[in-house]
Amino acid sequence: MAASLRQFGSSLRTVPVNPPLCFCAAYKSSTASVTRTKRMVYPRTYPTLLVYPDGSTITVRYREPRRIIKLPLDFSQLSDAERKKVLANRKPKQKLETIEDFGDTFDVSEYSKFFKQ
Repeated sequence: MAASLRQFGSSLRTVPVNPPLCFCAAYKSSTASVTRTKRMVYPRTYPTLLVYPDGSTITVRYREPRRIIKLPLDFSQLSDAERKKVLANRKPKQKLETIEDFGDTFDVSEYSKFFKQ
């Protein structure tokens, strides 16, 4: 036994020992595989929420730091009422000017008794 270990020992020392890059075990449906992104260049990516036109969302890795990316609607598939509603929401809101009329009912002579003479 010792002789066989010495015989294979030299070949074992020449093999570099690196931690495994992929742990794959898919024996059941409840298990998942963990792996790394396989690229020559590893750019920095950021977790971003992607919103589909139907309202469903997923989290993706995006090259720029953004919170939300909303995909555009397909106007050819919308009904006329939905199309008008979307276009009305996209128009800028008009600000209402409020004119406050306090009236000029203030009379100084009513309060003259509080003034010092």
